[in-house]
Amino acid sequence: MFCISINHKNTPADVRESFAFSTKGQRQFTERLKAVVGGCVVLSTCNRMEIYFTDKCEPCGSAITGKMSSGEASGGRGGLLEQVEMLLANDRDVPVSLIRRYSMNYEGFQCMLHLCRVACGMDSMVLGEVEIIHQVKSAYLVAKKLGACDGELNIAFQGALAAAKAVATESDATRLPVSVGTLSAREAVSFIRNRGTENTCRDVRRDEADCKSALGDHGEIVNAETARAGYDDGVYAENTCTGNILVVGATGKIGSIVVKDIADLAPDIEITGTSRSHHSADSIFDRHQQIRIEDYSRRYELAAWADVIISATASPHYTFVRDELAEAVKMQPKRRLLLDLAMPKDIDPAVSDVDGCVLRDIDYIRTLSRENNESRAKTITEMEPWLISQVDEIMKNIAFSRFNREHGDVMAKLKTIDGAKMVYKLKGQLEYDAFEKMLDSIVTAGCEN
Repeated sequence: MFCISINHKNTPADVRESFAFSTKGQRQFTERLKAVVGGCVVLSTCNRMEIYFTDKCEPCGSAITGKMSSGEASGGRGGLLEQVEMLLANDRDVPVSLIRRYSMNYEGFQCMLHLCRVACGMDSMVLGEVEIIHQVKSAYLVAKKLGACDGELNIAFQGALAAAKAVATESDATRLPVSVGTLSAREAVSFIRNRGTENTCRDVRRDEADCKSALGDHGEIVNAETARAGYDDGVYAENTCTGNILVVGATGKIGSIVVKDIADLAPDIEITGTSRSHHSADSIFDRHQQIRIEDYSRRYELAAWADVIISATASPHYTFVRDELAEAVKMQPKRRLLLDLAMPKDIDPAVSDVDGCVLRDIDYIRTLSRENNESRAKTITEMEPWLISQVDEIMKNIAFSRFNREHGDVMAKLKTIDGAKMVYKLKGQLEYDAFEKMLDSIVTAGCEN
C-alpha cells in the first residue's frame, strides 16, 4: 500500500488549492485511477489531498520501506508511483514537478501508520480534531461504492477507522475537541468583541478610564443604567458589542460547526447563514433561535451588514469577488473580518484590497491552533506506542489476507496437516515483520514441495 500526500505541513494554501477535489472531481479521478492500480482511495479536505493506492501485482512478501521517494519505491515500483503522479498532474493541470516538490510519499507499514495518524486527528493542523474521522470514512465509502477498494484497502481503512474511534472514545487526545470550525468561531466572536470595545470608547464622551469602568470583561456594556450614569448629554452605546456574522455554507460540515459554536459562545450576536436547502438548515439549527437562514443568492446584500464574513463551501468558484463585494459594502463602511475556510478558496484574494476588509485563509487557523496543539502534543506522543501496535496488527491482517488469496493451494496443504492452526497462533504472537517472513518461508516451502 502506498500514499501520496500533499498537506498543510509543507505545502502552502495557494498550492494545496490546486489539488483540492470537489465531490464530483473526486469520483471522476477515482474512476480513472482505479484502471491502473489495484485499489485506491482519494481523500480531499481543506488541509490535505491524499491518494492511497495498491499495486495490482505486489507480492505478499514485499519489502517495506519507511518512506518512498519519487521513482525510488522498493521492489522497483517507482513506475507505478510515476503513473499515479502523471494522472494527478494531468487531472489537476499542473506540472508533475510541483507534485514531486511538495508531496510526501509513504509505503507499507509507514503508509498504514500515516493513515491511522490522519484518521485519529494526530496529523491535523488542529491536533485532536474529530472531523477528520468523518472525512476519512466518507472518502473510503466513496471509493468502495465505485468499486475502487481492494481487499488490502478495505482492511486498512476499516482498521484505521476502528483505531480513530478508540482514540475518540477512550483517550484524552480528543477530549473537548477543537477544530478549524471552533477556532474560527472563537476568532469571529473575538473580533466583534474587540472592535466593540473600541467603538464603545469612541461613542461615549469620557476618557478611557471612565469608559472601561462601564464595560464587562469582553467589552460589553454592563447594563444601560451603568452606561448612562455620569456621561455627558446622556450619550451611551447600548449593546455596542453585539454584531452580525454571516456564514456562507452554513449547512456544510465546517459551516454548521462554526454556526453552532458561535451561537454557544455569543448568544447576543446575530448569525445569518446561507444555504441552498432551507429544509436541511431547519433540521441542523432548529434549537438556535438567533440563527437566520437566507438564500445563497443574497450573500452580497447580507455581507453589507456583516461584521464578520465566514465562507466554507465546496464551490469550485469564488463565493465573493472583489468588485462586487466592494460595491456591496461601500454603503456600510466599517472594519470587517473575512475568514475563508474553503479549499479551493471561496473568497477572491483581491478582496483584501477593499477598504476595511481583513482577509484570512485556512492557514491563518494554524496560528490560532498553537496553544491547543501544545497542550495535546504530549498526550499524542504518549499514544504513539499504542497506535504502532494497532498498525502492526492491521499489517498482519493484510499480509495474511494476501497469503490466503494468492497462495490458496499452500493454505489448503497446511489445513490437511493442521498447519493452519499454527499460523493463526503465530499471527497473534509475532510482530508484523517476523510474521511476514514466516509467510514467505511457508510459500517457498510450499512451492518446493
